[in-house]
Amino acid sequence: MQLLKRLATLFALTALLGLIGCSSLTLAYGQLPLLAGLWADSYLDLDSAQRSQLKAQLQAWQAWHRREELPQWIALVGQAHAALDDGVTQDELLVLERGARASVERCLQHAAPLAAPVLASLRTEQWQHLEKKMAEKTTEWREKQSGKRGPDERAKRYTSNLERWLGDLDRATRKQAAADARDWHFDLPVMAQARAVRQARLVQALRAWARQDLAAGTALLMQDTLTQPAEQPYREQVVASLMKLLNGLDAEQRAAVRKHWANWAAELRSLQTV
Repeated sequence: MQLLKRLATLFALTALLGLIGCSSLTLAYGQLPLLAGLWADSYLDLDSAQRSQLKAQLQAWQAWHRREELPQWIALVGQAHAALDDGVTQDELLVLERGARASVERCLQHAAPLAAPVLASLRTEQWQHLEKKMAEKTTEWREKQSGKRGPDERAKRYTSNLERWLGDLDRATRKQAAADARDWHFDLPVMAQARAVRQARLVQALRAWARQDLAAGTALLMQDTLTQPAEQPYREQVVASLMKLLNGLDAEQRAAVRKHWANWAAELRSLQTV
């Protein structure tokens, strides 16, 4: 999960709706088993039998998600819509975050018994491939976050996530959001250590699922969705920027956001009947 999506409370819903990065939520959701399978394969280097098994399990998971979890997503969009009406408070953001984390937990609980057989079949070299891939991603992340490129990278990611969540921003709002992000204090060594802890916990969780310790694995993954103490100062900066931006929207901008969210809800409802 990307750092800003994990740390910004309002972006918890965006993390659940990460497929909105595509031009069509309907198209992306329909391709979820394929896209998730390709992503997993890139980290685990699966053989053909494992890919086939994973594909079947992802299809089963999506059928459950379409039936049981899409209504919860629609409800979250409705909560966000209501929160915008009279000025957004931190309590309202926390309610959205709790709802999003509850959805994540339900999704993981249902995924665990489906993922376990695939994970149990992994060979030593495939576990090693996972750790190597994560190390490569960490190197890429450090390169983007360090030096002069760091503030610009964070500003780019922040404004991109904002527009994914809120819809198109006007030039002045986008410029101010980027300026805020460039001013955030980002302690790279501290954040890198937090990332390392999170990645180690991820491997522990997947190994727990592989040995059928489903509850323990899910609990570890849910820990990874929480802000670590070292990350708290950065989170507070992100939340403060979000609060300022959301409560600074004028009537026309709020109407545009409501329309954007109404379109989400309509697409999500249509996905329930596919």
